[in-house]
Amino acid sequence: MEKTGNVNWEFATIMKHTLDILAIVDQNQLVKYVTPSLAAILGYETEDFMGKNAFDLLHPEDRDRMIASHNRVILTKEPMVNEYRVFHKNGGIVYLESRVMPVQNHLDNLVVVSIRDITARKNMENELENRKTRYQVLQNKLKRYSQDLSSVMKVSDLNNRLIIELKSVLPNSDPKMTVYHRESKRFEGDAVLGLSSFLSKVTVGKLRYDNEQIHILIGDYKEKAYILTIKAPSISESMDAIWFETLIYYTVMAFESLNVIENLMNQLEKALQKNERPQWILRLLFNLSEKQRMELSSDLHETVLQNQLALYRNLEAILKDHHFDNEMDDQLKGIVQGLMDTIHQIKMTCNELRPPLLKEVGLIRSLENLFDYTQLSSAFKITFTTEQAHNLELSEEETIGMYRIVQELLNNAVKHSEAAQLYFHLYRQAEKLHLHYSDDGKGFATEKLTPSFKSMGLSGMRERVQSLNGTIEFFSKPGNGLSVRVQIPIHA
Repeated sequence: MEKTGNVNWEFATIMKHTLDILAIVDQNQLVKYVTPSLAAILGYETEDFMGKNAFDLLHPEDRDRMIASHNRVILTKEPMVNEYRVFHKNGGIVYLESRVMPVQNHLDNLVVVSIRDITARKNMENELENRKTRYQVLQNKLKRYSQDLSSVMKVSDLNNRLIIELKSVLPNSDPKMTVYHRESKRFEGDAVLGLSSFLSKVTVGKLRYDNEQIHILIGDYKEKAYILTIKAPSISESMDAIWFETLIYYTVMAFESLNVIENLMNQLEKALQKNERPQWILRLLFNLSEKQRMELSSDLHETVLQNQLALYRNLEAILKDHHFDNEMDDQLKGIVQGLMDTIHQIKMTCNELRPPLLKEVGLIRSLENLFDYTQLSSAFKITFTTEQAHNLELSEEETIGMYRIVQELLNNAVKHSEAAQLYFHLYRQAEKLHLHYSDDGKGFATEKLTPSFKSMGLSGMRERVQSLNGTIEFFSKPGNGLSVRVQIPIHA
């Protein structure tokens, strides 16, 4: 008797102090026994639960699933593990994990349920998932914004596009663009409080905090300063802050580019007094464009790409140094994979802006690399042949010019041609370099070189060839594909 009493006392002590909930439930789903830890996890006393239906507290979306699981344990006599949600006495949601084990050969088909509170783990998993989703949204938004900047031609359009982006991603930011006339020292419209003192100590593109606001000088145009203001509390997460700084960086670069190009175009229009653009002007514009592409590629590589690589390495180190359960480990690996995809996309963008080693490996090798890369993601087949092109020596301007022409032909094929076969033939004859292109796509009427001609990028190709003092001819009919012949003089 004494031994039995000691055992009962020890059992009662264990049940009283265990951190998990232990419960015994019969085949009618009624609670026969539950440990006092119920109060610590769900806020209920044991007497509140004894004799009640074990599934009354479950979240409605999980109840039927858990009842079916309970019946399956009774039927199969095999233990099962489940995760589900339960209402705390205070009304909150608690995530639980239970292991249900049948009591063998019992008339009432009792089951023993070991229940663990996994709310902290589930909250962390949900937070990781929300951060992953937010990160993907920000990356996609930034990608779309950077693409849209290529079609923006006016400062007003750039400002409007920036405001739209901020309202979309940071809905509580209340963005405002204020214009300050430096010559007359006045603001247009209702000026944001504190901007006057801000202007005296500001640097273009730098964030300046003023109480609950952030001011950024986007740039100057025609003696006007353009100042963006947003509400500081709208940026609460570090990833939002990184996204915002990158967005401003893109915007400032686009603003400066528009400023330079628009000023230059105004001067040129006054000088030319006609619509035709001489070769030297085209060369100047294309050289400026290539310089900006090179600078943007370099800046992306040195800033955004390096930041992404640092995040990737940090996450890799966390996965290596710490052990997580399978589900959380999968979540973290998913984020790592997302970072790898983003890094790859940035590298591809840098390569498109400025093809790597174009000058070092030469035109032919660079075109081969371009065709190989394009072929991976395209439905058409590319055939590239050369003739009398060994030891081909071109200037950097000629090399990049011909490379961009081929790029535009590929873009046209991807977007418009619906072709199955593309043919490129490059050869040298005397002091001229010839490029013949043809495809079996849907073609178009060459006598109607109007909006469709411009939208296909072919007019830009013609100006590119003209800047190199070359000639270009287009041959096409609806249903008969497109043929293009280009020749440029070589000045090695």
